[in-house]
Amino acid sequence: MVDIKKNKIVRVLIGGSGGQGILTLGRLIATSCIKKNYDVSCLPTYSAEMRGGYIYCFITISKKDEIFSPLSENCDIGVFLNEMSYKLLKRYIKKDGELLLNSSLIKNIRKNGKEFEIPATEIAEEIGDIRIANMIMAGSLARLINERFFSFKKSLLFAGIEDIINDEKTVKLCKIAIEKGWNYLNLF
Repeated sequence: MVDIKKNKIVRVLIGGSGGQGILTLGRLIATSCIKKNYDVSCLPTYSAEMRGGYIYCFITISKKDEIFSPLSENCDIGVFLNEMSYKLLKRYIKKDGELLLNSSLIKNIRKNGKEFEIPATEIAEEIGDIRIANMIMAGSLARLINERFFSFKKSLLFAGIEDIINDEKTVKLCKIAIEKGWNYLNLF
């Protein structure tokens, strides 16, 4: 069996709809990678409708290898916040890739053992702000990268969120959400 942890590069596709914080999630991951001195490419794409339209973000993170393209048809991880994005974009995840799915909004999942269902919207409601479901997914994504690929600690996300969000109350909520997402993902 190949030791995945020896990988030097990980390709991630994050998808959802406008208003779910997909671009903020992508920016947080990219900012956190820069703090770790990883090479990173972040390519956001969104439809003309914006709020409610589809939106996705390709992120490539590398420890040592050059990043030749921000796009990939063979992503290692897919993070999907709604069913529309999951159905539209899952084809870009390689056959043995892993999925982080917001099970609050994605119900029709064909399971193959590589899916992690995270009720991000429900957890965000419990915390007190539905808009931080993306931060719950950020915590789970960071843990998945940390466990399966290379070092990526939640403290990087905490530092990154302070760089991209100015409001102290929102930063505090985001840190709680990141912690919940990190702890929710049970890999063992």
